[in-house]
Amino acid sequence: MGVDKAKLHDWYKNHLSDFTAPCVQKELHAHDIALPPPEVTAKQRSIDVPIVKPENMGEQMAVDEKYIAGEFYTLLTNGKTGKIALMAATTKVSRLSEVMKEFGDKRFEVKILTRDLSPSYDWFGRENFMNAIHVADKFHVLKHAFDALQDLRIYYRQKLLTQRRTEYEVYLKEKKTNPSGAFTYKEDKLPNGETHRELLARSQYLLFKFKDQWTESQSQRAAVLFNHYPDIEKAYHLICSFRAWYSPANVDASSNSVSNDVVIKLEDWFHKVDQSAIAELLNFKSLVQRSKGAILNYFTTRATNAIAESNNSKIKSLLNSNHGARNLDFFYFRLTNYLT
Repeated sequence: MGVDKAKLHDWYKNHLSDFTAPCVQKELHAHDIALPPPEVTAKQRSIDVPIVKPENMGEQMAVDEKYIAGEFYTLLTNGKTGKIALMAATTKVSRLSEVMKEFGDKRFEVKILTRDLSPSYDWFGRENFMNAIHVADKFHVLKHAFDALQDLRIYYRQKLLTQRRTEYEVYLKEKKTNPSGAFTYKEDKLPNGETHRELLARSQYLLFKFKDQWTESQSQRAAVLFNHYPDIEKAYHLICSFRAWYSPANVDASSNSVSNDVVIKLEDWFHKVDQSAIAELLNFKSLVQRSKGAILNYFTTRATNAIAESNNSKIKSLLNSNHGARNLDFFYFRLTNYLT
């Protein structure tokens, strides 16, 4: 069209849309939560609650957080339609429950609530959706699994970096007595031509894949990695085993109870993690145990936060086209029109 993007943005905001209409401006902050006097600051007197739409509630809802303009927002999304029922600039259960009173009996219609493993959203669900089954979102659970595996890789890489730093500090001390001395730090080359530090850095992506998905170079790198770091190999196979257990093939959405086979396999996986004695995996196992009920509910519902995650990408797109979030009210306005 040959029209400057900034000018087109300004036209839409101030002339073509209803954004500047008094009724729209009033509605944008009609549900904001006023902060009590001790919490009021020069910059903040209330918590933004730009979206409250009881009509968007349904039998399956997803609660998730989104980082926008320096704040964490809670979004409550209809798991079937993708429409947002609640958006609030807080993750505090007490604040969210205060707003949820406006939903009245709509809260009792929710049968399934998908969420991450946050204790806050667990309690939020218990307080507001008394008839709902909680389902731990598979995407978030697997993210924790991958984080545990990557933490182990990073642990070994940090040990090497610490060793190099320590040797350099020794060199600096010795230089005072031997000014002509030069710092040398020899790193042996491995069979694939990489140093240990390079190997650990470049192995990041292959650990996200199953073995049969590796490229030829990744297969060669994995062989060297597992030969020198057997703990990483153990952890990799245990995480792959957990992913296989979480496979849709084990889901029986027609049943109201989880099969004994699924539970037995999970307990067997717990035992193998204990035997590995790998701290990172023990921490992940503890997280799974604490959320075991919500995780197992996936096998009878097959419910996930997929639509909420899809909305996150749409929100990111809106932020980009809105020149970031410099004008939050206009961003709220566009989001309300787009996702409610």
